Amino acid sequence: MKILTHPSQFRKTPGPVVLAAGFFDGMHKGHQLVLASTIERSREIGGQAWVLTFDRHPLAVLAPSKCPPLLCSLEERLHLLEKSGVDGVLLLEFSRQLAVQEPETFIRWLCGKPRSEGEPVSRVSSTAKLSEIRCGDNWRFGRRAAGTPELLAQYGKLYGFRVVIVPFAAYQGVEISSTRIRYAVREGRLEDATAMLGRPYSVRDVVVRGRGAGQALCVATANVHPRADVLPPNGVYAVRVGVEGVSHNGVANLGIHPTFADVKPEHAILETHLLDFDGDLYGKTIELSFLARLRDECVFASAEALNVQIAEDVRQAARYF
Repeated sequence: MKILTHPSQFRKTPGPVVLAAGFFDGMHKGHQLVLASTIERSREIGGQAWVLTFDRHPLAVLAPSKCPPLLCSLEERLHLLEKSGVDGVLLLEFSRQLAVQEPETFIRWLCGKPRSEGEPVSRVSSTAKLSEIRCGDNWRFGRRAAGTPELLAQYGKLYGFRVVIVPFAAYQGVEISSTRIRYAVREGRLEDATAMLGRPYSVRDVVVRGRGAGQALCVATANVHPRADVLPPNGVYAVRVGVEGVSHNGVANLGIHPTFADVKPEHAILETHLLDFDGDLYGKTIELSFLARLRDECVFASAEALNVQIAEDVRQAARYF
């Protein structure tokens, strides 16, 4: 998958190009509909499927205090976009300069020179490559988010592309959104989050060295200090862990390990015991998918009592593998 950061580079892309526009935080089922239809249409016309997105949420620049916590980092978002099968991503830096562009200025910046009235689209090399833009009906662009899909369609007549508004995906009769998923994860409603995402909610991070308590209990753990904006409540979970393209089953504790009072971490630590793995994970990036919540994080009278509970957690987690 190619990644470009400026429209001038994008305009050199061989066409025809079908472009999916959106922020795509979490890559939920609604986003997947937009991307799948973009890819399908591009293949029908012998072209390429591209994505137009921003490097950060617009509110991170315009009103940081109102910026929502994100379901995935930029790295994770690009990883998921690549897995979707698109050919490339036009990743624009969202800045205050970009935010104040009028909608048509933004489209001109994206497409180049518009065609003159009556001039065939085939004569305008700078715009003929962009065949179609697909988006949800809530996508906005330009100053004060004044650009709507309907306005985009009007510009399409001038710049030589058509616009397709992709219907939203629904869960339990309500439109799927990143906001709904965010609440579901934070409230521990993993079944709802999985249904809206089309996959279990996951985080990616680097394994760091822990205190060695897991090895002392004969349940070695891969420890990460999760930097994700959105995490489920502290507790014990059945998880699936991706390590260098291989999936492993596991049990994870998200929390502050209260049984061991010698060190109290400032933030929750994710300690994961992989059931079918024997190796060194220090320094490696792993993807941990939350399958089900098993219990709350508890304080145990002794390390031995904790060890007994861990064995029971492993038995309970087996139902989800």
